[in-house]
Amino acid sequence: MHASLLPLFAALAAASPSNLQMALKQALQTIPQGWEVHSDAPADQKIDLHIGIKEQNLDELQKRVLEMSTPGHADYGKHMTKDEVEALTSPTKETLQSVTSWLSSHGIEAGSVTNGLMPITVTVSKAEQMLGTKYKVYHHAADDKYTIRTTQYSLPQAVHSEVTMIQPTTMFSDMGMINRQVTASTSAAKATKRSKAKRSGCDGSSVTPACLRDLYDINYTPSSSKSLLGVCGYLEEVASQSDLSTFLKKNSITNAGKLSIELVNNGSNSGSGTTEADLDIEYTVGLSAGINNVFYSTGGRPPWNPDSGSDPNKNTNEPYLDWLNYMLNKTDIPQTISSSYGDDEQTVPKDYADNVCNLFMKLGARGVSFLCSSGDGGVSGGQPTNCQANDGSGATKFLPTFPASCPWVTAVGGTTGTPESAADLSSGGFSEYYAAPDYQSSATSGYVSSIGDQYSGMYNPKGRGIPDVSAQALNFQTVIAGRNSLTSGTSASCPTFAAIISLLNDYRLSQGQSPLGFLNPWLYSNATSGLNDITSGSNPGCQTQGFSASTGWDPVTGLGTPDLGKLLKLV
Repeated sequence: MHASLLPLFAALAAASPSNLQMALKQALQTIPQGWEVHSDAPADQKIDLHIGIKEQNLDELQKRVLEMSTPGHADYGKHMTKDEVEALTSPTKETLQSVTSWLSSHGIEAGSVTNGLMPITVTVSKAEQMLGTKYKVYHHAADDKYTIRTTQYSLPQAVHSEVTMIQPTTMFSDMGMINRQVTASTSAAKATKRSKAKRSGCDGSSVTPACLRDLYDINYTPSSSKSLLGVCGYLEEVASQSDLSTFLKKNSITNAGKLSIELVNNGSNSGSGTTEADLDIEYTVGLSAGINNVFYSTGGRPPWNPDSGSDPNKNTNEPYLDWLNYMLNKTDIPQTISSSYGDDEQTVPKDYADNVCNLFMKLGARGVSFLCSSGDGGVSGGQPTNCQANDGSGATKFLPTFPASCPWVTAVGGTTGTPESAADLSSGGFSEYYAAPDYQSSATSGYVSSIGDQYSGMYNPKGRGIPDVSAQALNFQTVIAGRNSLTSGTSASCPTFAAIISLLNDYRLSQGQSPLGFLNPWLYSNATSGLNDITSGSNPGCQTQGFSASTGWDPVTGLGTPDLGKLLKLV
């Protein structure tokens, strides 16, 4: 266990005359689990940073997004344009001037600011001077990753309140793929035969588009392609058009929409199909019945060795901010977006989480329904054997995931079988960062009251509850790199639910209505009668049985699984 780092930081600040007007902005209590110092970071190594700059009127934007997302409100469905969001929230001239002056004092030319983010590129030595800190190369032995980070940083008093974050500095999380499970199937012939035999079963041993259509009453065919469904891709994930074609043919899907691919921040999409990307597109395209899909391949992080001379920015830069900034800068964006990426909430610095969460709120303002996987580690998140708080206490804690814990996204958990029960891998619980929002608070407080003192101290009873909804998660038939595979995880649940939302959005558009936009206020009110309540199963982890599914909302399956036929009558 690492001793607390805060006394060291205080001593360094006191000892350095150059830091007399600096104030600590953020400090980690301990080096994150699994990481250790490898070496000093090379002084002349260039690193890319995002500076978060204080925006205006975020409280007003929050109020508007809730109003436009709440059925029955006079402004329900009145979403904002790109220009309207920017006009409301862009930083003040005074804030920009303060930040620009600070950068100029270090010989750095300020970059352009969009969505409250300014990218800069500096050497390690310059970053250390600017931030009153010391960068190191850290090594993660379990997967042999290296990264350049620091465990604390400070800012001058003049910009301390104007800068909301500088990352990646203290962020050791990679916001990677949800921990999905993959097993190869015996053969294409057997997989196809089994698919037809279990067509209406979805019994958990093999899930196909056909059984999902039967199970969730997916019987809507768009009259015209008014809706667009987006899929997030990071970390060199490749969405294969060839694998998709094979999958559609194998499952006799003849009414599929087109798949296009957009490259973001030097993303690529060459080579054989990879598991996450192929799973996502095969079930979004396969279930969305003619709606066009777009896969966003965002530049990610190949392995980096500090002794290789390669560019560490390809390894140390997180892609989430790049993708969100790219999307919000577009005039037209998909009405529905699915993402199967995340990490334990506690590995994500709070300042970074706040900035990302605000960008998700902006997507909601633009009329986007954003869905993400809740995770595949039950109550243990991504740490199946070590559920330890990283605040220096060493306490055993359940580990919620991010961005599922952000109140502005719709988190999707997992189920299995028919009748459905909770899949034990379904991550769920309560955020340590965010309180339960008003649209959810009665549901979460009701569940907390029902379990009494069980797990007292291991979770935040007032936190935002995860997940919001759920769908099948085990043994999805897929075609990956030309081979039949069975893939499990909430990274299967999320594209399934997203495909259904895209159909609902298409229906609303065909009726001359606006898309659903941010889903959660609707889900927790009008939509509950269109969801199948899951009341059995649990999500074990941390050497416990985890939370149990129950009547109403629960932190395993949320409000339940979709029934499209019923939901069409409720939109």
